[in-house]
Amino acid sequence: MVQRKIPALPYQDLASWTDNFSESNYLCHFQFGKLYRGKIGERYVMVKIWEDSEIYNYKPGDNESRLVDEVSLLGHRNMVNHPGMLKLLGYCTEDDHLGVVYDFKPLDTLYNLILKDGLTWLQRVKVLVGLASLLNHLHTVKSPPYKPFMVRNLDCAHIVLDEDYNPKLCDFGLVSGGIFPDRTIYKCHHVIGSYGYIDITSFDEGHSSVKQDVYGFGVILFSIISKRVYTEEDRLSYAPNVFRWAWGRCFEYDREKEKDSDSKKDDSDSGDSKKPKFSVVHPSLAEDPDFDPFDGCKITALGLDCTGRNLFARPTMNEVLGSLLRLHVVKNRENLL
Repeated sequence: MVQRKIPALPYQDLASWTDNFSESNYLCHFQFGKLYRGKIGERYVMVKIWEDSEIYNYKPGDNESRLVDEVSLLGHRNMVNHPGMLKLLGYCTEDDHLGVVYDFKPLDTLYNLILKDGLTWLQRVKVLVGLASLLNHLHTVKSPPYKPFMVRNLDCAHIVLDEDYNPKLCDFGLVSGGIFPDRTIYKCHHVIGSYGYIDITSFDEGHSSVKQDVYGFGVILFSIISKRVYTEEDRLSYAPNVFRWAWGRCFEYDREKEKDSDSKKDDSDSGDSKKPKFSVVHPSLAEDPDFDPFDGCKITALGLDCTGRNLFARPTMNEVLGSLLRLHVVKNRENLL
């Protein structure tokens, strides 16, 4: 099952490689801890530290279980060579300290980059294609007699980009399926996902399926194209998450169409019905030279499909990937993706 031996590391090494977990090396909070840049001599690494959660259900032993699961997953023969998976250099379980070290030089987390103007339209689509490819792999990897892998806690803070804007998934704290077949009685305190990304439909209906990951992908898609992220301040103030914001925009658009039905008929008669319609793409991204208005509408529609309330009507990740690969920006700049 496991292809290589992953060594245990002393906590002092993790502290040394991150300059004692300095603020200058801090990257981001993830659902169950923190991410840091690091360096071993001239070799760049990324360090992840688990901490006791203050806002999620937690009991002693939860993070130890998550660490064991991640080491098992990232050492699995079907995962070690996938470009969307990080390579583990080692792990730490010394005293009360829990962490892992990845052989990876991070540009930044997706959470930190989404709001920045420097992340271009092409780079944003590249992230979506790479993430969709990884999720499709997890959902279809052959590991009989087990079910497909399910991540179940997708979050913009759980995706790190390398310097070529390739996405890597860096947390598997709720992973199930695959080599983790029995999650009917979850060994960690029950958590249903990251705030801002929780699939209420699955929770309400008691379903556990890969369509939860499709929903999480849809929320990340909306975040990327609209330049919006769900923050801790949003959670505390009960502000709408990105999913609710995007669907609210969609409902507003539909209401305006109903009010303007006569105008719509005139547009149809004049041939304007071929113009692109509803989109939540941020205005600054619509000015990008690689942006195509029809892509904006298509990718918005894809996000709506992924986050639709009917769990079984959501597309598979293979269908999502196919939709992304048909975007004009991908066809025109395929060599850069």
